[in-house]
Amino acid sequence: MRMFRDAIEMAHTLLFKKKLSESEVKRRLTRVLSNAWYGSSAIKGAKLYKERIRLKLRKPLLYSIGTKHEKGNRNIRLISTDRVLIKIPHANGKHEWIEAKVRFGKKYLPLLQELLSSGYSYGAGVTIKLKNKKEDWRRVFRKRLCLYLNIPVSLYVKYFGKSIKVKPQNNLYAGFDFNVDRINMVIVDSYGRIRDVKNIHFPEVVNYDKDKSRAIRQGALSKLVEYAVSHGVKYFVVEKLSRPNSIRGKVRKWSIREYQQQMKMLVKKVDGVFIEVNPAFTSIDAIGIALSRRIDVHTASAYLIALRGIER
Repeated sequence: MRMFRDAIEMAHTLLFKKKLSESEVKRRLTRVLSNAWYGSSAIKGAKLYKERIRLKLRKPLLYSIGTKHEKGNRNIRLISTDRVLIKIPHANGKHEWIEAKVRFGKKYLPLLQELLSSGYSYGAGVTIKLKNKKEDWRRVFRKRLCLYLNIPVSLYVKYFGKSIKVKPQNNLYAGFDFNVDRINMVIVDSYGRIRDVKNIHFPEVVNYDKDKSRAIRQGALSKLVEYAVSHGVKYFVVEKLSRPNSIRGKVRKWSIREYQQQMKMLVKKVDGVFIEVNPAFTSIDAIGIALSRRIDVHTASAYLIALRGIER
């Protein structure tokens, strides 16, 4: 796990500072990790931090991407709902497998059983669960090792899809503006006329830990999506952002990437249409709309995003 963490940092430097080709980076990582698939996985991990100038990861981790051409996972492989095999490569080519016991919540067991029996491919990783940023991972390494899986969306929706679905007559657009302490949603028709406005504020999250803040934001977003579906929305529009800008403020404990991923999942669950639009000048243009319509700037921003969804 330490070697894999270092490999991600190395891949980040080679890709974005030295500007080497991905094939050359993979060749060098394979030599370090003694496994080409772990090398590809490290490259994918490094790409998540493309916007950073310098990458220094805090704790060790391990990850193996899934592949469409193989069933299961090449390096981190579930063999049952309570057992997992983890490949440890060696430079001499004699790889070994570590078998570990794993425990999932009861509600996930039917999904995992189908994942195993139907031969789906999936990404899998091992990480260390920490309670706060000050906690030393070395002291809890053996006690809090966690396995996580990247389940195919179609399979996840099958077991955890929303009971509420987009109806054939739904034809409205919902634009979303996300901030650290609120989510603003504006529903418009195909002519751009505002049909409804729904905002959820949660200013208290700035004082909570990472997990609690994320849970509150995810719950708020889920409620807004359900509200939108029940009020005739089919198209869900968000900005395609890689990171927050200085005008909108920093999203501290829940990144824009996580927000977009949850939106994609929620829209898939309700059988809606997910649309990403260009974020250029949204914040600036929203100021003029906010003044002319006498609404707050975040609601105005959500309105602009919805309009761009119609154009898209």
